[in-house]
Amino acid sequence: MKTRDPLEKYRFMDSLEGVPEDRGPLKETPLALLRSVAPGLMVCGLITLASILISEHYSTPVMLMCLLIGMAFHFLYEDPKTRRGIQFTSQHVLKIGVALIGARIMLSQFTALGFYALAGISLITLFILFIGPVLGRLLGMDREQGLLIGGATAICGASAALAISSVLPPSKNLERQTLTAVIGVTAMGTAAMIAYPVILGVTGFDSYHSGVIIGGTIHDVSQVVGAGYSISPEAGNAAVLIKLIRVFMLLPILIGLAWLYKTHPSATTKRRFFSVPPFLIGFLVLAGLNSAGALPGDAAHMLETVSKWMLVMAIAAVGLKTSMKEVVTLGYGPVLLVVTETLILLAFYCALSAFGMI
Repeated sequence: MKTRDPLEKYRFMDSLEGVPEDRGPLKETPLALLRSVAPGLMVCGLITLASILISEHYSTPVMLMCLLIGMAFHFLYEDPKTRRGIQFTSQHVLKIGVALIGARIMLSQFTALGFYALAGISLITLFILFIGPVLGRLLGMDREQGLLIGGATAICGASAALAISSVLPPSKNLERQTLTAVIGVTAMGTAAMIAYPVILGVTGFDSYHSGVIIGGTIHDVSQVVGAGYSISPEAGNAAVLIKLIRVFMLLPILIGLAWLYKTHPSATTKRRFFSVPPFLIGFLVLAGLNSAGALPGDAAHMLETVSKWMLVMAIAAVGLKTSMKEVVTLGYGPVLLVVTETLILLAFYCALSAFGMI
């Protein structure tokens, strides 16, 4: 009998930032794929429509409504008929939606941040990554678990934890440690997605700097999108911009960790290689076309509308996948580490924004 991989239910998270999945040869036709994902897509679409109606009637953030309604219907994610479509929405629909954001982003926005801002974002990310093992030891965890949680907090949440896990030496505790990191950062990111827009709204930060703080401190891309655009389009664009800089750091960090662990006694000669995520390439291509004035106004507007719909559907899928039951399985150590590193990130980005350094 084949042993079930305890991380299987979280594998959908590992491809957003470009981690390849070992799927083997394609065995189903496009029509069969569409039939298998259609029920989950329809669920996400219905939640999206309901959220839009509630948002317009009560003047509430549509993405927040999507998240909350999705969480209320989490049982649909446990149903095999809708599970794959929900995964498909959170994975592929989100990636396409983020790529289409490039149609309303100018490359000059990256360069406008300046060298010092880009260097600061990079240094903060590396600091959070490598302080994880140090703080983890103080909380009774080993180096690998601290590194997994640090990388997930610093870079891009659950997908970073799964990516880093794939380059660490195999051990009997690695799967459990990765699962703990996945649950911890997902729960923390969901809480931050709900709380940060409210907190930033009463602290006096403008839309741009609110987006900078959200993009620099919240973990998963979907959570950054939800929190940023729930404030304003300007905050959402800034949040995605900062978040994508953090995501870009995944590749060099993985290469560095693979090199550091290549002489480990448990290391194998077979290593997984990582490429630049396709959705980031699409983002850059569209941003380049927009910056060069090669996108007609009508086309840019259409792509922006499609992007918004896809992102809202993806947030509905995030809500459907969120199970509060999983949170109670965490020990106090991982919870404290995730919270501590998130607060350190928040302090750094609040300081950078308050002093106008980013």
